[in-house]
Amino acid sequence: MKKIYRHLFLAAVASMALASCTEEPRNTEELVDPWLRERTPVNLRLESQIGAAVITDNWRNDEEGSVTVSLITGGLDMSAVKVVALDFKYPDSEFCPTASIAPGSTLDFSNGSAEFTVTAYNGETRTYTVSYTQFKDPLEGTYSFTPIGGILDGSAPKSAFIIHGGWDDAEVRSTVMDKWWHWGDGYMPTDEDDNILSFRLEEADAETGATFGTLVNTPGPDGKYANYMYQNWNDMNGKYRIFPIGKSRWGKPGDGSIVVYAYEDDDYSDPLYTVNLYGAGEHAFSAVTVSVPVIAFGRSHEGPFDNIDWNWPDSRWFTDNVRNTFWLMQQDTDTPLENHSELLEQ
Repeated sequence: MKKIYRHLFLAAVASMALASCTEEPRNTEELVDPWLRERTPVNLRLESQIGAAVITDNWRNDEEGSVTVSLITGGLDMSAVKVVALDFKYPDSEFCPTASIAPGSTLDFSNGSAEFTVTAYNGETRTYTVSYTQFKDPLEGTYSFTPIGGILDGSAPKSAFIIHGGWDDAEVRSTVMDKWWHWGDGYMPTDEDDNILSFRLEEADAETGATFGTLVNTPGPDGKYANYMYQNWNDMNGKYRIFPIGKSRWGKPGDGSIVVYAYEDDDYSDPLYTVNLYGAGEHAFSAVTVSVPVIAFGRSHEGPFDNIDWNWPDSRWFTDNVRNTFWLMQQDTDTPLENHSELLEQ
């Protein structure tokens, strides 16, 4: 009986050994010195890349590997994405592998992925497939205006512009067309209500999380931009304009604000002013509440708000004591206009 148990035990051990030898075969040469076979990069960095690359070897097939990166694709030529860095663990070692790419060369992502090959000291190769995810900013996309009826006068022409102003204890908020007779042909504030704004992300600071991009304010079918001339003589463009005419730049420092720059300021060093983004709902500003149907871009203006006129003219909040100005808008897409780059070149 002992002999029978012994034979059964040996048979079971042999069966387990056979199974362990045949399960999940690997395409590797286990007994070769690993220094001679080293083919794994420790870092890959491409232009417009955010964060570190995720580099993975295929343990089932030693000749394959994968790399995943996050890229800002706005304005990037995906057929020629530049390699910024490719590093190995021991770059000064005589056994350091070589690669088919190097800093300054490019990868072609036209088909959604790219490849490069690493060759070990002993001649073995490994081909890495590089794929990418698109790094986006929520601001990126296209926006249109959402005009509303009058706030003070429900019969007033629609407008997507709200003004809040007035001295203390006499604050007013209205649409720009609540007092429509102050505007005329050639200086109508509603001339911009058919425009489209296109925001595109261009770069990001990996350490601070700040994002930077370009903006194109495109004229609508009427081909016009608003010229905010109150009564055709009082120039209010400096306070009424939320985003510049044509092309400009924007930055988001991470505090919820949007900093506006001239387009020529490509290093984002000289801010023009700050814009805030408001979601749908009621927003309190001093003594008034502003209702936002979808979203609004707004500017706050510094005081003093002490220009008092007891004749109570409309100018007391339209031109004097202007506290806040808003564009009512909606986000139509989360991608910029297809011809965004072409518009920047104009």
